[in-house]
Amino acid sequence: MRSLGVLVLGSVLLAAGLAGAAGDNSEQLIKYYRKKNNVPPSSKVTVTGLKDSSIKGAKEGTLEVGEGQAAQKVPFIASVDLHYAVFGAAEDVTVDPSKAIMQKINLKGEPHKGPENAKVTIVEYSDFQCPFCSRGYNTLEKQVLANYGDKVKFYYKHYPPPFHPWAKLGAIATECAKDQKPDAFWKLYAALFENQGQITADNVKEKSTGFLDGSGVDMAKWNDCFDNKKTADKVDAQMQEGSSVGVRGTPGFIINGRLVSGAQPYENFKNIIDDELASAK
Repeated sequence: MRSLGVLVLGSVLLAAGLAGAAGDNSEQLIKYYRKKNNVPPSSKVTVTGLKDSSIKGAKEGTLEVGEGQAAQKVPFIASVDLHYAVFGAAEDVTVDPSKAIMQKINLKGEPHKGPENAKVTIVEYSDFQCPFCSRGYNTLEKQVLANYGDKVKFYYKHYPPPFHPWAKLGAIATECAKDQKPDAFWKLYAALFENQGQITADNVKEKSTGFLDGSGVDMAKWNDCFDNKKTADKVDAQMQEGSSVGVRGTPGFIINGRLVSGAQPYENFKNIIDDELASAK
């Protein structure tokens, strides 16, 4: 549908003969989007990043709906004077879309399960408090990783929503452990999911301290890191990264660049992984 929209836009541009300088119709564009999508007056809507598009004779930019981390970013392509618009990103169909998604994900130095040369890479964006994420954890750990062994490489990243009181604290705790020992990160990751029902915002530090017992982590350093939220920026960056690759809720999985949203049954993972393994031959 996006490709069709781009073709329609191209026809509109040619018909309108819009080769001249742009008029500033940003407010009209915003007004139109508000009404079409029933955006309330209390929500801020702005046009950002307006520039020449990769499609000749057009402009492209982003509508930001809302503010801060919760803002929804809506790409658009428009005629030079912003009189006509298609809401959606321009896509180069000569590029492998899965590879383009994977290039947005920073995996350098991140701990993973599975061999470096595995044919399939799974990146999960999740949060430790979400019940559906606990189901996703069980599916990944007890079925996907158990059944596919060295064919799969798995990374875990954070996407803690603000309405889960201890989710970000849990993320900070695991990142503080990761800073010292990757194995301690995985130990705490498993313990938080497996003991999810016992954890609150008030006891997450105490529980994490107990789970890290015997991990070899310097607890004085870990306490300083946790108390001062020294890894909060890393957590925020991972959440922003997740949004950039299409994650809108938890859990979200990127399998070789293909998005799987929610706590899906094992068969749904199997279908994609088998397809990727077949394609890699």
